Amino acid sequence: MRGRDVTAFEGPRQAWAQALGDARLSIGDLSLVETHDCFTIAELIEYEAMGLTAPGEGARAIDEGWVEKGGRLPVNPSGGLKAKGHPIGATGVSMHALAAMQLTGTAGGMQIKGAKLAGVFNMGGAAVANYVSILEPLRG
Repeated sequence: MRGRDVTAFEGPRQAWAQALGDARLSIGDLSLVETHDCFTIAELIEYEAMGLTAPGEGARAIDEGWVEKGGRLPVNPSGGLKAKGHPIGATGVSMHALAAMQLTGTAGGMQIKGAKLAGVFNMGGAAVANYVSILEPLRG
């Protein structure tokens, strides 16, 4: 990690770019995101890595309400990892399950109306293991 800018989140940025590129989507196409909010500052930097804000402007997404339940991109409508005790080892599974609930309309009071696509971001270590999934409901 020596010589790396740990606030740049290069790995998360690459993971988001690859997942959105592979899916032929932009961040604006998503209905919601469940993201790895292990620390408050991590979530803010993740907004920058996913392309929601410019570098150094992650707080803007909160200040302007973009990530709230009715905002342009609701982030962690579940309350995030810390709201459920940050179950280490089960974080990715829990975020995928919560995103699937959103896409099937079974998220109860957390439900984002009309959710069609969900992004899930999970990371490990000091942002050295990074995973992005784009979920959509089954088509019948």
